[in-house]
Amino acid sequence: MITVHHLNNSRSQRVLWLLEELGVPYEIRHYQRDAKTMLAPPELRQVHPPGKWPVITDGDQVVAESGSIIDYLCRASGNENIAPTG
Repeated sequence: MITVHHLNNSRSQRVLWLLEELGVPYEIRHYQRDAKTMLAPPELRQVHPPGKWPVITDGDQVVAESGSIIDYLCRASGNENIAPTG
């Protein structure tokens, strides 16, 4: 199952939208930024050490950054027609 590691104030909303459009089952793990520094919590770096958000996990696969995630989800779901070509 795909897990969306949702950091508040990030671009993961577009990933959630696409998963809904594709009808792909997923779960969400919520993370909160530090209120003063706006940095992601340390436990999120355990998922993706370089610290790029949003992040999804699909089994052992870790995909970061919304553009890469969207491409991955379209291909993995078999709905490549939803993504632009070229």
